[in-house]
Order: sequence, then C-alpha cells, then structure tokens
Amino acid sequence: MSRIGKLFIPNFYSFLMKKINEITIVALFAAMSAVLELSPIKIATQWGMKIDLVAVPILIAFFLFGFRVALETSIIMFFAISIMSPTGFIGATMKWMATVPMFIVPTLVTLKFGGERELKQKLLTLSGILISIVALIALFGTLFVLLRDKEIISHLLVAISCITFYLSFWLLTRNYELKRLGSFKNIYFITATLILAIIVRGITTTVINYYFAIPTFFGMSTEDAIHWIPWYIIMGLNAIQGIIDVGGAWTLAFKTGISKLFR
Repeated sequence: MSRIGKLFIPNFYSFLMKKINEITIVALFAAMSAVLELSPIKIATQWGMKIDLVAVPILIAFFLFGFRVALETSIIMFFAISIMSPTGFIGATMKWMATVPMFIVPTLVTLKFGGERELKQKLLTLSGILISIVALIALFGTLFVLLRDKEIISHLLVAISCITFYLSFWLLTRNYELKRLGSFKNIYFITATLILAIIVRGITTTVINYYFAIPTFFGMSTEDAIHWIPWYIIMGLNAIQGIIDVGGAWTLAFKTGISKLFR
C-alpha cells in the first residue's frame, strides 16, 4: 500500500500524516460548534433568527489553519445543525450561508499571486467566484417559486447547489492557501475585512431569507416576508452576529495563546 502511495504521491508518509492531522483538527472544531449549538448560550429573536456562538470555532480554525480547514469544518457543522437543531435543514442552510462569507472574503483579500501564469489563475478564480455567487443567489430567488409545492425536491436542490458552489470555490483556491495567517493579527486589517465580509453576508442572507428560508419555514410568500421583517433588520442581525463571530474567534485565537499552542 505504501509503495502504491509513494508511486503516485511523493512523500506519501508526510502527505498521509498531514491529512490525518487535518481530519483531527476539523473534527475537534466541528465538535465545538455542535456543543455550542446545543448550549443555552444564545439569544432568540421574534423572527426565528438567533444570536449564538456556533460559528466561533469555525473562524478560530480559519485564523489558525486557513480556508480549507474552515470550509471543511463548516460542512460538518451544516450536517450537525441539520440533525440537532429544531430548525433542521433550513436553519443549517442559513447558518452555513451566513458563516462562509466570514472566511471567504478574508481569503480573497489575502490570496498571494505572482507572475503572469498566476495572474491569469487569479482572474479565473475571481471570475469563477463572482459567477458562482450570482448564480447561487439567482437560484435561491427562483427555487421556491418554481418548486414551492415540492418541498423535498426543493431542499435537495438547495443542498446540491450549496455543495457544488463551495466545492468549486475550494477547487479554484486549493493551490492558493494562505501563506501568512499571522497577518490577521493586525486589528486594522481584520476590521477592514470584517466590514467587507458583513456586507457580503448581509446581501446574501437577505436574499436567501426572502426567497427561501422564511417562505419555506413559515409558509408565507416573499411579499409577506418582506413586510414581516424589513431588510435592514436582517442585515443588522447578521452584522451583529458577524461581529460576535469574528471578534470572539480573533480574541481567542490571538489574545489567549491558542495560536502558539497549535503551532
């Protein structure tokens, strides 16, 4: 087995140990998210949204180990919330879609490229991401309208679309993992990227709430959802949640010595 591995993967033992370590780290932080999902540390709102700490371990994983580990941890969180939360699949989808921009945006800001070949790859990556985001929002905008009477099919297509979108993003950026995670220690840099991430998060979650989550979960039309909860409430709650997620993770990662421990 090792000979086969060495034939196709140079330094097979190092590769295997790296993957084992990565799986262990993902499992650890995903378990933390699951525990926080079950804990009473949360504030519920009248619109079905809640402020919690579930995404904090994912962003700690991002600050310490980069985009890929954070994405893998968020996928495990998605399935855990689907099983454990009263909101089930819908709540898990919304939590996932709200959390991922908080580390996708910093990833885009800190990708390092050089040379003509890598410049072309950067343009390809950014173009692919932009097209994927537009396509994903358009999908959520039409999905409920087209399949409102077939909820199981609708949920399945949403899951497939989410997985496809983030898998494609992972494939596009897999060769451009963050080179210097320590750059996030700078409070001004992380604040600037936080503002950008909150804007992306707010727009995405507002559209998905109006066209998918609220109509599906509460059984009301998009028009009724817009009158029930104004857009600025959705964006405001997501901004608060984003600040808590990033602020809590940043403090724990860089101000408590955890980063040195994992290194």
